[in-house]
Amino acid sequence: MVEVQEQEVTSSLPLKLFLLGFFLIFAGVVVLVASALLGGDASVSGGAIIFVGPIPIVLGAGPYGFFAVVLAAVLTVIGFVVFFWMRRQFSRG
Repeated sequence: MVEVQEQEVTSSLPLKLFLLGFFLIFAGVVVLVASALLGGDASVSGGAIIFVGPIPIVLGAGPYGFFAVVLAAVLTVIGFVVFFWMRRQFSRG
C-alpha cells in the first residue's frame, strides 16, 4: 500500500511540470498573437543554444539578440540543474 502511494507522488510531479510548461508556452503564443494584432511596428529578436554533444552552438539575431542569447544560456543552466536534481531524487526512491 505504501509503494502505491509513493509511486503516485513521484509520477504526479513530472506531470505537473509538463502541464506547467505546456500552459506557459500556450500563454506565450497568446501574448505573441495579441501583440501582433494590436501593434503595427515591431522588431523581432531571438536567441538559441543548440548542444551537439558537449559543444554548444549559440545563435542570436535582432537588436536584442545578445540579451536573448544570455537568457537562453541562463534557462539552459536552470534546465540542467533541474534535470540532474530530479534524476537524483528519483534514483533515491
